[in-house]
Amino acid sequence: MNQQERLNINRAAWDAYQADYMRFNLMDHPDFLERLGSGDVMLDDEVVELAGDVAGLDLLDTSCASDAKQAFSWANLGARVTACDIAPTAIEIARQNSLRLGLDVKFHVADAQTLDPISDESQDLVYATHLGWFEDIELAVQTWSRVLRPGGRLLIDMDHPVTNILEKSNEGLRVEWPYFDRSPETYEFTGTPLARKHGGWDKSMPIIWFHHTLADVFNTLVKTGLGIERVVERPYFPHASELPDAISILARKPPVPTGSTI
Repeated sequence: MNQQERLNINRAAWDAYQADYMRFNLMDHPDFLERLGSGDVMLDDEVVELAGDVAGLDLLDTSCASDAKQAFSWANLGARVTACDIAPTAIEIARQNSLRLGLDVKFHVADAQTLDPISDESQDLVYATHLGWFEDIELAVQTWSRVLRPGGRLLIDMDHPVTNILEKSNEGLRVEWPYFDRSPETYEFTGTPLARKHGGWDKSMPIIWFHHTLADVFNTLVKTGLGIERVVERPYFPHASELPDAISILARKPPVPTGSTI
């Protein structure tokens, strides 16, 4: 199986889930759209603090999903938001939601690894999530650098690679996937944890996950020429708060040197 075939498998499963994913979001928070429409922000406090003041900035959300709650949150914080997702159904639903909310967010169907519809040096901040769905993170980071203006910032927010390979059992936490094994893992996708919270998804489709170590991520940022400015790790709840659950990385594209011309 080649890279394009693996991409197609992930797109098919993710696209099939999007209508139900939006339904599960509304089950979880019946006032979901009302909250976003009234200016609510559904982002972790640490992420907002890392981004700083985004008012007036051109901000790209690389993987918005059908709920687009992060994209709408950035818009509520004053950013001019463009949001992408690989799933056409996700973008269709997100566009409908933006009309209901009255939020001016631009949406595109696009693979976060290539972002073909997004112009070079058009963004001040790129917000990238869910790196485990990206097979080629070097290509992805190069793409995110491509669309950033000189001096623009990349904010990665991802599951922590260390605890993402753990599984909770009656005996405690156990290693489900060898940390240094980077081979693609194919499994049956039965929805996100949100689906399981609300009775489960009535479908099951193959999907492929790609494990990247912390060294993979940091070395790719350095290789691409992005300067790492700050890193924040968040606790692993509810399983073991002594461990990290998520990691956010803020990096910057070098500005144009003084005296240079573009």
